[in-house]
Amino acid sequence: MNKKFTDIAKKSKVIVIKVGSNILVNDKHSLRKKWLGTLVSDVQKLRKKGSKVIIVSSGAIALGRNILSKKKLTNLHEKQAAASIGQIQLSQQWQKAFAKEKIQSSQILITAEDLNERRKYLNIRNTIFSLMDLNVIPIINENDTTSTEEIRFGDNDKLSAMIANALSAELLILLSDVNGLYTSNPKKSIEAKLITDVEEINQDLEKFIDKDLSEFGSGGMLAKVNAAKLCMQSGSTMIIANGLVNHPLDNIHHKSSTWFHPAKNILTSRQQWIWNRPIQKAIVHIDEGASKALKKNSSLLAIGVKSIEGKFYRGDTVSIHYNKKELARGMINYDYKEMEKIKGKKSKDFSDILGFVREDEIIHKDNMVTSR
Repeated sequence: MNKKFTDIAKKSKVIVIKVGSNILVNDKHSLRKKWLGTLVSDVQKLRKKGSKVIIVSSGAIALGRNILSKKKLTNLHEKQAAASIGQIQLSQQWQKAFAKEKIQSSQILITAEDLNERRKYLNIRNTIFSLMDLNVIPIINENDTTSTEEIRFGDNDKLSAMIANALSAELLILLSDVNGLYTSNPKKSIEAKLITDVEEINQDLEKFIDKDLSEFGSGGMLAKVNAAKLCMQSGSTMIIANGLVNHPLDNIHHKSSTWFHPAKNILTSRQQWIWNRPIQKAIVHIDEGASKALKKNSSLLAIGVKSIEGKFYRGDTVSIHYNKKELARGMINYDYKEMEKIKGKKSKDFSDILGFVREDEIIHKDNMVTSR
């Protein structure tokens, strides 16, 4: 292993490794068993050095498609059926590979809704910690059969970041079919250069990635950078590395991968959970006065709300925007129907408008996280 990677791995008590379907499954939609064996060997080296390792693995849909002898899946239900079939094989292959190293593995299937609900979120977190204490390696995947989210998440990139955040993992490794983040699309430009270190993800970088690199790499580079943003905010390091080679962890070098470094101002565990909850395009647009109040760590009041987008319910996390820019995210006290009635109104008028007053604030400051 490269010295810099070895150093950060030694300091990492918990490491999450995301394996994309594009490197786990070959062009014929068959599992790359030899490659998988080399990855497991690398994982064992990390474990012997004291790290707890969690795997987030894609590949169920691709394997299921092969079993069904279908070149193309035409609709969502076929993809979910393929996932149901492929997940069994995927789990078995991981189990066999780890068994050769005398390591016990387990399977955990998660939906976005599981991470959205605080009680389930904590149950998942505690279960994974218990498995690690028992020296078991959890193999985690999105439950494709009951959830449509992974198809939109980008090949488990966001899921792996959310798991890393939940476990306070020091390191997340995204094994992909690309070396990392480039200055431009290397498939289109010979002048594209690999960016080895990212200290901050700003709006200019996000716009550039969305425009030029959104389709470069499985799941899109934007999905990977969004995952990195979640990790950086929680104090974790994330690495995008080429996983196509045998012994992919042994072959991680700083000069041939992209390292996203922890932010200076990190989020607490509860703030991480609020920020990472699925938003489902629920947006609250506020005025200038409210935006200034939020910057001073104040709660959001209805009088400062100009308009809303999407359907949301009490306790959901919504995105708070001013001038088309996200300022914060928070858990809202009123649903979308109630908000349409009280937006722009004073709290003292809630009783006359709604017939009740649940809270004076639309979003309390303790349930809000400002954008980093």
